[in-house]
Amino acid sequence: MSEISTLTIKIPLELKEKIRASALENELSLSAEVCKRLESSFQPPAKTSKKHAAVHHDEIDSQSTEEEIEQPLSQKELKKLRQLLKDGVKSSKKK
Repeated sequence: MSEISTLTIKIPLELKEKIRASALENELSLSAEVCKRLESSFQPPAKTSKKHAAVHHDEIDSQSTEEEIEQPLSQKELKKLRQLLKDGVKSSKKK
């Protein structure tokens, strides 16, 4: 089973709606539709087939199709991270 990764991209709303409409028509999730289209863009035109695309999309979890927005680190979190990195460098120099 291949690993699945999350990818957040910015696209025009009009394009997203076209993809969503195509996904509904093909009875796929938004993610599966995008994956199918990306995969087909790397295949020579003669080798693209629905059977090939369907095999990979069975493995994709389509339960959550909403985009996740990651919040930036707060100043307190950044300060703590810098301190941890600084402490890590100090301890590796002692060895």
